[in-house]
Amino acid sequence: MSRPSARPTIATIARDLGISPATVSYALNAKPGVSAATRDRVLAHAATVGWTPHSGARALRQGRSGNVGLVLARDPREVSHEPFFAALTAGIQSAASAAGRELLLRFVAGGAEEEMAVFRSWAEQRRVDGVLLLDLHIEDPRPALLAELGLPFVVLGAWEGTGPGVRLAGAEAADAATLVAHLVDTGRDACLQLTGPLVYEHEHRRTELVAGLCARAGIAHAAVSAPYTRSGGEEGLRRLPLDLGERPAVVASSDLLALGAQRALLADGRAVPGDVAVLSWDDSAIAENVDPAITALARRPYEQGQEAGSLLLGLLDGGAPANTVRRSAPSRLVVRASSVDPGAGPR
Repeated sequence: MSRPSARPTIATIARDLGISPATVSYALNAKPGVSAATRDRVLAHAATVGWTPHSGARALRQGRSGNVGLVLARDPREVSHEPFFAALTAGIQSAASAAGRELLLRFVAGGAEEEMAVFRSWAEQRRVDGVLLLDLHIEDPRPALLAELGLPFVVLGAWEGTGPGVRLAGAEAADAATLVAHLVDTGRDACLQLTGPLVYEHEHRRTELVAGLCARAGIAHAAVSAPYTRSGGEEGLRRLPLDLGERPAVVASSDLLALGAQRALLADGRAVPGDVAVLSWDDSAIAENVDPAITALARRPYEQGQEAGSLLLGLLDGGAPANTVRRSAPSRLVVRASSVDPGAGPR
């Protein structure tokens, strides 16, 4: 049985044609110093033997790795139960693959400091060409570090700095207005906001937005924070003032928080939505398939991931200048049984 021929290289083309590898390289890369006849001869032979550029070597020549990076400062076991991040990451990977790049994903447990250590290592080793930043903290040090490292980045969220970065802004203001409008329409008189950890900038912004909208609508408001887990929702629910109104609603920052809160309510003998309505800032199969199904904002995390990945690739390839800002479309509220009394329409 004949062995398959080895992959043709610049060296083998040079040997076949009896010329130097440098001449072949110049011809294949359209560099000066090679006659037109020699260039045509090299290109014709390269086509005959099926030569293609080696992506790794080309990346080294261009000073690029071909990778984009994402660091999640979360427990991988927690993320494995979180549909939002699974969809978001899949969207990023889709955009990267379509552009011939790979997504390098790293989990860390030590928060922003450990995440920044990964960025320093990636920059020193040239492991990635750019990174994506999620979950901005209050006074987040990561964008400044990436600017110092000269590592391009895209921020998902509200970032007002400058540097080699671009931003995909969320639609928190419109989404908060949609949620509060639903509370008004369904006759709720108290909003009990169950947020994620307040170290995150977006949780502060959501809380301020909802509180302001509730004040203008004459709805009482209270908020507590908890981890983005089902148990966090159960624990957080027990710290909320459920007697703040006669017809309160819990507005949770994630589907898992909403699920935990709803389970705690039902375990305590409270009817959902008769006694307390439940709404989630994130939609997923969890919200759709629990009983009662949970009203939630369809935030399109897969599409957000695709858009963020494409925005970073545009920055790397010159199609999106630094400090470009794109805005996500407002979310659609999927109304389900957890917020609307059976047989009752909006009030």
